[in-house]
Amino acid sequence: MINGIPSLIVGNLGRDPESQQVNGKTIARISVCVTPRVKKQGQWCDGAPVWYRVTVWDQYTAQHILNSLHKGDRVVCYGIVTSDEYQGKVNLGMSADVVGVDLNRSDVQVMPRQNNGGQPRQTPGYANRQATRQQAPASDPWGAGDGFTRGGADDFGGDGTDAF
Repeated sequence: MINGIPSLIVGNLGRDPESQQVNGKTIARISVCVTPRVKKQGQWCDGAPVWYRVTVWDQYTAQHILNSLHKGDRVVCYGIVTSDEYQGKVNLGMSADVVGVDLNRSDVQVMPRQNNGGQPRQTPGYANRQATRQQAPASDPWGAGDGFTRGGADDFGGDGTDAF
């Protein structure tokens, strides 16, 4: 049984991430402000901000959050949302499995994860994806050449000619 609601939130960090030691492991805590858009008298405007206290238990993810994110950064968090009430105030929390940046507002460069020896970790399929990209023919109006072009085998066991 899940003790909360699996949810996705998108918002801005209200302060720099904080680290905490729990049972000898480093975790990260971030404060995320989600501001809904509401329509008032035919005009869209910002609604009341909703604050979430997000906890990241995975040490690797927590360390990246502590090294990479700062107050004001736009983030996307996925995890279990919980609530409690203290002195008449409802507090929202999240135990996040995934935290990332909003690519609409940030430029990022993806780097393969490092293993303990300092060498890039082999990400399954990453090298193969790069090596097997098809070059699109000049007659291809989309010019995709990214492995999604029609006419070849697809990732779902078909021959790539399925109609959508």
